[in-house]
Amino acid sequence: MNVLGCLLAVLAMCLAYLCSHNQRLRAYPLGRGAKIAAWVAGAGALFAWIAGETSLPGVFATLTALMFGAVALPYVSWLLRPAAARKPR
Repeated sequence: MNVLGCLLAVLAMCLAYLCSHNQRLRAYPLGRGAKIAAWVAGAGALFAWIAGETSLPGVFATLTALMFGAVALPYVSWLLRPAAARKPR
């Protein structure tokens, strides 16, 4: 159940990032359906981790995985873009 929770958390953060106006992987952000799918995947990650662990460790594991995805995805998208298109910050 922990692997399922981790996969659902990564899916939730990928969808949430692609729905954001600050994302740089697509020309336009994804629509409302993807936002709903991100919430559903996040809730699924929470329920999977609570089923695999107990309630409090499951909540903290879900939040940790979601925060890791939220921090890592902008850097991954920056690395995937061609070097000529990158802007130094």
